[in-house]
Amino acid sequence: MNIAVYNSITMILVAGVLIAFGIALYSFIFMLIRWKTPQRRSHAVRLFTAIAAIPFLVGAQQAILWWVFLPALGRQQMAEINAAHAKQFDETTVVKVGDTIPKCSLTTIDGHTISLPLRGKVVLINFFATWCGPCQMEMPHIERIWSELRNDDHFRLVVVGREETAETVRAYHQQHGFSFPIAADPEREVYSLFAKELIPRTIIVSPEGQVVYSNAGFYETEIEKLETVLKQELATLK
Repeated sequence: MNIAVYNSITMILVAGVLIAFGIALYSFIFMLIRWKTPQRRSHAVRLFTAIAAIPFLVGAQQAILWWVFLPALGRQQMAEINAAHAKQFDETTVVKVGDTIPKCSLTTIDGHTISLPLRGKVVLINFFATWCGPCQMEMPHIERIWSELRNDDHFRLVVVGREETAETVRAYHQQHGFSFPIAADPEREVYSLFAKELIPRTIIVSPEGQVVYSNAGFYETEIEKLETVLKQELATLK
């Protein structure tokens, strides 16, 4: 239901309330005037009918507002937000699903060098920043995935601090008790190969080096989708 339809229905119901009020007032006056006549009964019936109609019409308007219009408005606004996010995500993504990732390398805080792409491995890459709220919400999920798959020789994970130094990501890593591999990308050298803006940004790379999953932002529903894609890709190597 759009706002024009809702306004039209509301106007009709308000008009109904005004008409019912007018009938009630008319019936009350003439009921008093003709109190001692047989017409008193018919005026009384119209009075009570009109009085009963007023809360019914008001209730109908409120029911339409809360049960129909506002939910529809919420869905419309959410659709608009999702469409805007999808457009922004598409415009800021350099390497998209189906593309082969560029060659690059990262050095973790433990001194290990990860050179991408890693042929024959399923790689999960997560770009984040220590100041990013949605990133903080996503990190416990990344840690859980790492804990579950770290012993799988076909799986690799690297979390990359965009515009972060090795010192800041090391402190962040230790502060939160995370165990996943983490690296710094202070000049956005690696991040810029994949995207222009938006974090957190999570990418799954297939054993052939192609992007099979890509998402920006944190959404609970996306975690389940991410894990499903990971399991599907790892299953191809079993």
